[in-house]
Amino acid sequence: MLNCIIIDDEQFAVDALLKYIKLVPRISVIGVYLKPEAALDKVDSHQSIDIIFMDIDMPNISGIELAGLLRSKTKRLIFTTSHSRYAFDAYEVAGDSFLLKPYTFVKFAATIDRLFPIIPGSKITENHFLVKNKDENLRIVKVAYDDVIAFESIHNYVKIHMIENRILTVYLTLADIKELTQKRKEFKQFHRAFIISTEHINYIEGSSIYLNNNLKISIGETYRENFLNYLSFQLVKTTRNKH
Repeated sequence: MLNCIIIDDEQFAVDALLKYIKLVPRISVIGVYLKPEAALDKVDSHQSIDIIFMDIDMPNISGIELAGLLRSKTKRLIFTTSHSRYAFDAYEVAGDSFLLKPYTFVKFAATIDRLFPIIPGSKITENHFLVKNKDENLRIVKVAYDDVIAFESIHNYVKIHMIENRILTVYLTLADIKELTQKRKEFKQFHRAFIISTEHINYIEGSSIYLNNNLKISIGETYRENFLNYLSFQLVKTTRNKH
Protein backbone atom coordinates (compact mmCIF):
# COMPACT_ATOMS: atom_id res chain seq x y z
CA MET A 1 0.00 0.00 0.00
CA LEU A 2 1.27 3.49 -0.90
CA ASN A 3 0.66 6.12 1.79
CA CYS A 4 0.09 9.65 0.57
CA ILE A 5 -0.70 13.10 1.88
CA ILE A 6 -2.32 15.95 -0.03
CA ILE A 7 -1.38 19.61 0.40
CA ASP A 8 -3.64 22.00 -1.53
CA ASP A 9 -5.47 25.14 -0.42
CA GLU A 10 -8.40 24.57 -2.81
CA GLN A 11 -11.02 22.10 -1.57
CA PHE A 12 -12.38 21.35 -5.05
CA ALA A 13 -8.88 20.36 -6.20
CA VAL A 14 -8.50 18.09 -3.16
CA ASP A 15 -11.90 16.50 -3.88
CA ALA A 16 -10.95 15.85 -7.52
CA LEU A 17 -7.69 14.21 -6.48
CA LEU A 18 -9.44 12.08 -3.86
CA LYS A 19 -11.82 10.75 -6.53
CA TYR A 20 -8.86 9.60 -8.62
CA ILE A 21 -7.12 8.06 -5.62
CA LYS A 22 -10.22 6.02 -4.79
CA LEU A 23 -9.92 4.40 -8.22
CA VAL A 24 -6.38 3.16 -7.45
CA PRO A 25 -6.65 0.49 -4.71
CA ARG A 26 -2.97 0.58 -3.80
CA ILE A 27 -3.01 4.22 -2.62
CA SER A 28 -4.11 5.20 0.89
CA VAL A 29 -4.62 8.82 2.00
CA ILE A 30 -3.17 9.40 5.46
CA GLY A 31 -3.40 13.18 5.58
CA VAL A 32 -5.06 16.14 3.84
CA TYR A 33 -3.92 19.72 4.50
CA LEU A 34 -5.59 22.84 3.12
CA LYS A 35 -2.97 25.07 4.73
CA PRO A 36 0.73 24.57 3.93
CA GLU A 37 1.81 25.63 7.42
CA ALA A 38 -0.43 22.92 8.92
CA ALA A 39 1.27 20.33 6.72
CA LEU A 40 4.67 21.57 7.85
CA ASP A 41 3.60 21.26 11.47
CA LYS A 42 2.01 17.80 11.20
CA VAL A 43 4.10 15.94 8.61
CA ASP A 44 6.41 14.41 11.23
CA SER A 45 3.42 12.67 12.81
CA HIS A 46 3.26 10.40 9.75
CA GLN A 47 5.81 7.61 10.03
CA SER A 48 5.83 6.50 6.41
CA ILE A 49 4.97 8.73 3.45
CA ASP A 50 5.35 7.36 -0.07
CA ILE A 51 3.83 10.28 -1.98
CA ILE A 52 3.17 13.95 -1.31
CA PHE A 53 0.74 15.56 -3.74
CA MET A 54 1.39 19.29 -3.45
CA ASP A 55 -0.08 22.39 -5.04
CA ILE A 56 2.39 25.19 -5.82
CA ASP A 57 0.41 28.43 -5.74
CA MET A 58 -0.63 28.58 -2.06
CA PRO A 59 -0.84 31.45 0.49
CA ASN A 60 1.91 32.17 3.05
CA ILE A 61 4.16 29.34 1.86
CA SER A 62 4.42 28.34 -1.79
CA GLY A 63 4.67 24.71 -2.80
CA ILE A 64 8.19 25.33 -4.07
CA GLU A 65 9.27 26.71 -0.68
CA LEU A 66 7.47 23.93 1.17
CA ALA A 67 9.12 21.30 -1.01
CA GLY A 68 12.52 22.41 0.21
CA LEU A 69 11.40 21.59 3.77
CA LEU A 70 9.43 18.39 3.11
CA ARG A 71 11.22 16.66 0.22
CA SER A 72 13.23 14.42 2.55
CA LYS A 73 10.02 13.24 4.27
CA THR A 74 8.64 11.37 1.25
CA LYS A 75 9.78 8.91 -1.39
CA ARG A 76 8.07 10.80 -4.21
CA LEU A 77 6.90 14.39 -4.60
CA ILE A 78 4.22 15.12 -7.20
CA PHE A 79 3.33 18.74 -7.88
CA THR A 80 -0.26 19.53 -8.93
CA THR A 81 -0.81 23.02 -10.30
CA SER A 82 -2.76 25.07 -12.82
CA HIS A 83 0.35 26.95 -13.96
CA SER A 84 2.84 25.41 -16.38
CA ARG A 85 5.32 28.20 -15.67
CA TYR A 86 6.27 26.43 -12.43
CA ALA A 87 7.58 23.33 -14.20
CA PHE A 88 11.25 24.35 -14.08
CA ASP A 89 10.99 25.42 -10.42
CA ALA A 90 9.46 22.04 -9.60
CA TYR A 91 12.39 20.29 -11.23
CA GLU A 92 14.85 22.44 -9.28
CA VAL A 93 13.45 21.27 -5.93
CA ALA A 94 13.59 17.59 -6.93
CA GLY A 95 9.95 17.11 -7.81
CA ASP A 96 9.36 13.66 -9.30
CA SER A 97 6.41 14.62 -11.47
CA PHE A 98 4.29 17.59 -12.50
CA LEU A 99 0.52 17.21 -13.05
CA LEU A 100 -0.98 20.24 -14.80
CA LYS A 101 -4.57 20.84 -13.72
CA PRO A 102 -7.04 19.76 -14.94
CA TYR A 103 -5.35 16.39 -15.53
CA THR A 104 -7.15 13.19 -16.53
CA PHE A 105 -7.37 9.99 -14.54
CA VAL A 106 -5.31 8.26 -17.23
CA LYS A 107 -2.52 10.83 -16.76
CA PHE A 108 -2.74 10.43 -12.98
CA ALA A 109 -2.67 6.62 -13.10
CA ALA A 110 0.20 6.60 -15.60
CA THR A 111 2.22 8.87 -13.31
CA ILE A 112 1.70 6.52 -10.36
CA ASP A 113 2.65 3.48 -12.45
CA ARG A 114 5.79 5.23 -13.68
CA LEU A 115 6.95 6.27 -10.22
CA PHE A 116 5.88 3.03 -8.52
CA PRO A 117 6.08 0.26 -11.14
CA ILE A 118 4.42 -3.01 -10.23
CA ILE A 119 6.91 -5.82 -9.79
CA PRO A 120 5.97 -8.98 -11.73
CA GLY A 121 5.06 -11.76 -9.33
CA SER A 122 4.11 -9.36 -6.53
CA LYS A 123 0.74 -9.58 -4.81
CA ILE A 124 -0.36 -6.31 -6.38
CA THR A 125 -1.78 -6.79 -9.85
CA GLU A 126 -3.30 -4.24 -12.19
CA ASN A 127 -5.57 -6.34 -14.35
CA HIS A 128 -8.27 -3.76 -14.88
CA PHE A 129 -8.94 -0.04 -15.29
CA LEU A 130 -11.93 2.23 -14.72
CA VAL A 131 -13.61 4.56 -17.21
CA LYS A 132 -16.74 6.69 -17.44
CA ASN A 133 -19.12 5.20 -20.01
CA LYS A 134 -20.87 7.87 -22.09
CA ASP A 135 -23.71 5.48 -22.93
CA GLU A 136 -24.54 4.91 -19.24
CA ASN A 137 -24.73 8.55 -18.13
CA LEU A 138 -20.99 8.56 -17.33
CA ARG A 139 -21.27 5.64 -14.90
CA ILE A 140 -17.81 4.49 -13.82
CA VAL A 141 -17.24 1.02 -15.25
CA LYS A 142 -14.56 -1.50 -14.31
CA VAL A 143 -12.93 -3.02 -17.40
CA ALA A 144 -10.67 -6.08 -17.36
CA TYR A 145 -7.78 -5.81 -19.83
CA ASP A 146 -8.38 -9.43 -20.83
CA ASP A 147 -11.90 -8.54 -21.98
CA VAL A 148 -10.78 -5.77 -24.34
CA ILE A 149 -10.59 -6.69 -28.02
CA ALA A 150 -9.79 -3.25 -29.43
CA PHE A 151 -9.81 0.49 -28.78
CA GLU A 152 -11.19 2.53 -31.67
CA SER A 153 -10.71 6.29 -32.01
CA ILE A 154 -13.78 8.11 -33.37
CA HIS A 155 -13.75 11.91 -33.43
CA ASN A 156 -13.42 13.14 -29.83
CA TYR A 157 -13.96 9.83 -28.04
CA VAL A 158 -12.85 6.19 -28.00
CA LYS A 159 -14.95 3.06 -28.41
CA ILE A 160 -13.82 0.07 -26.36
CA HIS A 161 -14.75 -3.16 -28.13
CA MET A 162 -15.08 -6.00 -25.62
CA ILE A 163 -15.99 -9.67 -25.51
CA GLU A 164 -19.67 -10.66 -25.70
CA ASN A 165 -20.20 -7.81 -28.22
CA ARG A 166 -20.10 -5.17 -25.50
CA ILE A 167 -18.99 -1.66 -26.50
CA LEU A 168 -18.17 1.25 -24.17
CA THR A 169 -17.89 4.85 -25.31
CA VAL A 170 -15.46 7.02 -23.37
CA TYR A 171 -14.22 10.60 -23.68
CA LEU A 172 -10.55 9.72 -24.13
CA THR A 173 -8.06 9.99 -26.96
CA LEU A 174 -5.98 7.23 -28.48
CA ALA A 175 -2.96 8.96 -26.92
CA ASP A 176 -4.60 8.37 -23.51
CA ILE A 177 -5.08 4.72 -24.42
CA LYS A 178 -1.43 4.37 -25.47
CA GLU A 179 -0.43 5.67 -22.07
CA LEU A 180 -2.88 3.35 -20.34
CA THR A 181 -1.70 0.22 -22.16
CA GLN A 182 2.01 0.97 -22.52
CA LYS A 183 3.00 -1.77 -20.06
CA ARG A 184 0.65 -4.37 -21.53
CA LYS A 185 2.54 -6.25 -24.23
CA GLU A 186 -0.58 -7.66 -25.85
CA PHE A 187 -1.82 -4.25 -27.02
CA LYS A 188 -0.43 -3.14 -30.39
CA GLN A 189 -1.19 -0.38 -32.86
CA PHE A 190 -1.22 -1.41 -36.53
CA HIS A 191 -3.71 1.26 -37.69
CA ARG A 192 -3.95 4.97 -36.88
CA ALA A 193 -7.45 4.61 -35.42
CA PHE A 194 -7.08 1.30 -33.56
CA ILE A 195 -5.12 -0.24 -30.73
CA ILE A 196 -5.88 -3.96 -30.64
CA SER A 197 -5.32 -6.84 -28.27
CA THR A 198 -3.25 -9.46 -30.04
CA GLU A 199 -4.81 -12.02 -27.67
CA HIS A 200 -8.06 -11.57 -29.61
CA ILE A 201 -6.72 -11.98 -33.15
CA ASN A 202 -8.77 -14.64 -34.94
CA TYR A 203 -6.75 -14.76 -38.17
CA ILE A 204 -4.68 -12.64 -40.52
CA GLU A 205 -5.31 -12.54 -44.24
CA GLY A 206 -3.15 -10.43 -46.50
CA SER A 207 -2.94 -6.96 -45.00
CA SER A 208 -6.03 -7.40 -42.81
CA ILE A 209 -6.41 -8.56 -39.23
CA TYR A 210 -9.67 -10.22 -38.23
CA LEU A 211 -10.51 -10.07 -34.52
CA ASN A 212 -12.69 -12.40 -32.48
CA ASN A 213 -15.68 -10.05 -32.65
CA ASN A 214 -15.53 -10.04 -36.48
CA LEU A 215 -13.90 -6.60 -36.48
CA LYS A 216 -11.59 -6.20 -39.48
CA ILE A 217 -8.51 -3.97 -39.18
CA SER A 218 -6.48 -3.01 -42.23
CA ILE A 219 -2.77 -2.67 -41.52
CA GLY A 220 -1.76 0.96 -42.06
CA GLU A 221 1.33 1.69 -44.14
CA THR A 222 2.87 3.67 -41.26
CA TYR A 223 2.54 0.65 -38.97
CA ARG A 224 3.55 -2.06 -41.45
CA GLU A 225 7.08 -2.42 -40.05
CA ASN A 226 5.70 -2.79 -36.50
CA PHE A 227 3.30 -5.44 -37.75
CA LEU A 228 6.02 -7.40 -39.56
CA ASN A 229 8.20 -7.31 -36.44
CA TYR A 230 5.31 -8.67 -34.40
CA LEU A 231 4.65 -11.37 -36.97
CA SER A 232 8.30 -12.44 -37.15
CA PHE A 233 8.29 -13.18 -33.41
CA GLN A 234 4.90 -14.88 -33.28
CA LEU A 235 4.71 -16.90 -36.49
CA VAL A 236 5.76 -20.52 -36.02
CA LYS A 237 8.29 -21.57 -38.68
CA THR A 238 9.35 -25.03 -39.71
CA THR A 239 12.90 -26.27 -39.18
CA ARG A 240 12.54 -28.76 -42.05
CA ASN A 241 15.00 -28.37 -44.90
CA LYS A 242 13.56 -26.94 -48.06
CA HIS A 243 14.33 -28.70 -51.35
